[in-house]
Amino acid sequence: MTLPSSLRMSALCLAVLGGAAQAQNVGSFRDAAQSASRYAEASLAATGDCARLGQQVSSVEGTRLTVLSATVAPAAQGVPDFCRIVAMLDPEVLVEVALPLRWNGRLYMRGNGGYAGERIDAPSRVALRDEALKRGFVAAQTNTGHDAIAQPLGSFAQNDLAKLVDYSFRAVHLTAQASKDLAAAFYGRKPAKSYFDGCSTGGRQGLMSAQRYPADFDGIAAGAPVLNFTGTMYDYVSYAPLIAKAGFTGAQLSQIGRAILAKCDAVDGLKDGVIADPRRCVIDPRADLPGLSEAQVAALEAVHRDMQHKGKAVFPAWPWGSEAPDASGTSGWAEWFVSMPRAPAATSGAQALPGGETRQSAYAQTFLRYFADQPASRPDADWRTFDLDQGFRATGFISTLVDARNPDLSAFAARGGKMITYHGWADPALNPMMSVGYHEEAARATPKLDDSYRVFMVPGMQHCNGGDAPNVLDAVTAVIDWTETGRAPAALLATQRRADGSERSRPVCAYPKVAQYLGGDADKAASFACR
Repeated sequence: MTLPSSLRMSALCLAVLGGAAQAQNVGSFRDAAQSASRYAEASLAATGDCARLGQQVSSVEGTRLTVLSATVAPAAQGVPDFCRIVAMLDPEVLVEVALPLRWNGRLYMRGNGGYAGERIDAPSRVALRDEALKRGFVAAQTNTGHDAIAQPLGSFAQNDLAKLVDYSFRAVHLTAQASKDLAAAFYGRKPAKSYFDGCSTGGRQGLMSAQRYPADFDGIAAGAPVLNFTGTMYDYVSYAPLIAKAGFTGAQLSQIGRAILAKCDAVDGLKDGVIADPRRCVIDPRADLPGLSEAQVAALEAVHRDMQHKGKAVFPAWPWGSEAPDASGTSGWAEWFVSMPRAPAATSGAQALPGGETRQSAYAQTFLRYFADQPASRPDADWRTFDLDQGFRATGFISTLVDARNPDLSAFAARGGKMITYHGWADPALNPMMSVGYHEEAARATPKLDDSYRVFMVPGMQHCNGGDAPNVLDAVTAVIDWTETGRAPAALLATQRRADGSERSRPVCAYPKVAQYLGGDADKAASFACR
């Protein structure tokens, strides 16, 4: 059987990145053929010389741009001929801009994951670039100013404020501007529209762009944004020692996840293995999750209550349900909260994790050492002994740099910008209440927010993708159509291909609406309505 292109793309990305660790939804461009804007039609021809672009564009906003290579790649495997520019923005921001010889008049830039620093030739990033090229986009990316293999996780920020600023926001901004300038030199005109697509850190980059540089992108798909970066890292630290003492096993976590589903699945009126809104899920670990030790109960209670600092709630409680197993039977917590995943191969371009750390604890550890007390570094800091009462910083220098929490999107809205956030309700990496809380704050700060920014909470979806629920969606096409045709999305279509080849679909409604079951086949999106 030949899989549709969107499913082949999903399989490739998951194989390369190991499923849950991947910080990108695999549905981008899935709905291109149904797009109202017909954005995949590439009718504009290049007029410039690829080899001369480095001479024509040598600086961006006063920052030197050094072109390292400029080559024309011949058409292959459905990817059209394109001019590939690899360049460096001072001090060390590596940039790739791929310009197809037949252009659709638009720029597409994709974001990063974790502490960034991915290799631009990593297979997963090449695959995303090629999907954009197939549809005629100029495709851009950056490593944000460091290499994750040479400088793992947040170690690049040790005694290097320039790299920290580049990671925080400068690299994305300058890459967008460089891409537009290179397009103008190659085609004789700048992009008519520019789009950003990212999840996790990429979601934060999208929100940051709308807040700091509202003219950079016309449309932004910002998935599962780590918008409160500092709060997230301190929250990890707050319960990590209790999780470490709890001694959860993989089998036990899956059992806990299934028990939570059994208690809360039908609260929305349909028993389908998905918790529609986990805020309505009330769990008493002692009564509802029998067989747990006191240490395990304490760990679960710590995760599922607000983080406190000196008697004040400073970060929201995790909703119940991220413990649920995915389609393979593996709990969402198995990588992020408790297990010690293997370091990825050096060629993957992803962040290798130190031995003895979970993904959460590793990310928190590097934050404490190289981010938390900027401009100072504390290479010996350890989450196991960190004094949260004394060390917690709700705001400060690092928050100013890396947090994308400004709720005022009026400048972005005033120039017609459109932005979509999607976030899995079962995300075990980034608390989905961040996205809910930000939307509510933005609604108070930004007049007519619904005309420029919408949030879609995805039941059962884990981090950016995954989970035993419909979790593949195309926010990119939705935001392009919204930007170019004014068709505001009331819902996104999420799909899931099961192991037996069957598929189920579900509308994901614009917050605060949820999909309510009307009757009929529960595997069909048509059986639901947003209410």
